[in-house]
Amino acid sequence: MMHMPVSGVDMAWWPLLLIGFTVGVVGGFFGIGGAWMVTPALNIFGFPMIYAVGTDMTHLVGKSIIATFRHWKFGHVSAIIAVVMLIGTFSGIETGAQVLLWLTKKGIAGSVVRYIYMVLLASIGIFMLSEYLRVRKLEKEAGKQVKDVVGTAWSRWIQDTLNIWPTFYCPVARMRVSMWAILFVGVVTGFVAGILGVGGGILRVPALIYLMGVPTKIAVGTDLFEVMFSGAYGAFTYSLKGGVELVAAVIMLLGASVGAQLGTVCTKYVYGITIRLVFSIATFFACTSVILKEISSRCAAVYKKPFEAFLAEQGLTPAEISAIYAKKSAVYHYMVEVANKPDWWAAYTKYYLWNQAGGIMILTAAVGITAYILIQLYLGVAREVKEKRLREQEAAKMKA
Repeated sequence: MMHMPVSGVDMAWWPLLLIGFTVGVVGGFFGIGGAWMVTPALNIFGFPMIYAVGTDMTHLVGKSIIATFRHWKFGHVSAIIAVVMLIGTFSGIETGAQVLLWLTKKGIAGSVVRYIYMVLLASIGIFMLSEYLRVRKLEKEAGKQVKDVVGTAWSRWIQDTLNIWPTFYCPVARMRVSMWAILFVGVVTGFVAGILGVGGGILRVPALIYLMGVPTKIAVGTDLFEVMFSGAYGAFTYSLKGGVELVAAVIMLLGASVGAQLGTVCTKYVYGITIRLVFSIATFFACTSVILKEISSRCAAVYKKPFEAFLAEQGLTPAEISAIYAKKSAVYHYMVEVANKPDWWAAYTKYYLWNQAGGIMILTAAVGITAYILIQLYLGVAREVKEKRLREQEAAKMKA
């Protein structure tokens, strides 16, 4: 067991290494930061939420640099789109954050954010899955395989409507686009990301594909380029607040540095349309996890306010109340033995179980998707080696 000096958590090193490796593979493959996987995983292993988020942001910076460098070598990064979009993203995030503060003052932020998450993730998943099935149907009718689908009615409408100077040609994505179209998509995704409190990768990749018409693999690499900057900003912010467990971040980065390269290399061997299928499956798992979180929050509403009011009457400070929540035995003691409120304990138990179920499910999904990606990588490398041997044999026969 290792003791984390900042958060005070005691845990083994290998789960951190596994989390880093898993999210590295998935992030390198999809082009996302992976906060929707890492944060609940760290929380399950005992990290308070502020340390889970801050530590994830910190390890994200190093992982994104590694994955972006590999995607750059493959020609999957459009720096000009990323830089322009980043300007719009930061503007949108700030606006979204202000809306979130307003919702928080109204006391409805938690449920509103989760409902937006549910609708957004379900919509993205259904749209990408239906498109995959449509392409597979076209393949059967045409009798040939479709590697990727570039451009949609939405992307063409945005580019036609916002076809205003200055425009430029992007050689990586092989498309001409207006700066205003990129800024528009950046502001929209940044606004939603600001409200949801996420880095935005799970939003930007579909946005680049469906709103900009960027090829799937270019969307993956370009988003990772953006994640480097948003992750660095998040890590800096949380470090100032003392919410970063550097030891855990370094251990996760060791695993992520290997996983990110494997996930990135796998994009060489998987068609863009298949990446969309796996991405849609990931969004369905994430959506289900959010639903479980909403159920747990409703259970928490039964006991949270009266329990904390009772503790305040006992003279406990907010810091001491937080310390009680960190240990189930302490919660049981104050709810049942001191306050004599078994109904509070029953509600807390339901909250804990539903919350853990959501985290465990998303972590299990991440491990399963990682296994699929690694299998595809193995098959792709094996196929490449076999083809190389056949070419060498044919060359040897021709010489003979």
